[in-house]
Amino acid sequence: MEETPTPTRPRRRIPRGAVIAIGLVLAVAGIAGLARATGLGGGHLGHGCRGALARDFVQYRLHTALREVGATDTQEEQVMAILAGLFAKHGEREALHKQLHDKAMAALTADTVDRAALEALRSEVMTHAEAGSKELVAAIADMAEVLTPAQRRQLAEMVKERFE
Repeated sequence: MEETPTPTRPRRRIPRGAVIAIGLVLAVAGIAGLARATGLGGGHLGHGCRGALARDFVQYRLHTALREVGATDTQEEQVMAILAGLFAKHGEREALHKQLHDKAMAALTADTVDRAALEALRSEVMTHAEAGSKELVAAIADMAEVLTPAQRRQLAEMVKERFE
């Protein structure tokens, strides 16, 4: 019996900068998800002791990656300062997270479900998510600019090997 060859699709090339950005976003998102799933994140990174553990884990993973690409101490300090700023911004939103949660619970636990309130809440959450997403991408770009082109290419290779 003759095997028929499986057709292969040509692979599209993704710019290295995009791979780095996507890899860092996935890494941060994956770590945040892991932190939440294991109880380390307390639901949101930046909350109390649990948030500190999640932040420490992200810092450790980033430190390891930076060492693997030969980042200098100065480069690492700059990247970690950018990460600290990102965590600080997230921590400032703690009251907002609680407020949005309370609004959702009120809309869902009333005698009748308030669909208009839920839609307004969805829109508000998306507005905040968009702002947070822009901050994350800006921070990733800032971190990438600290590294040399060779270090960014090496980091992209690491990401490619680990996530493909």
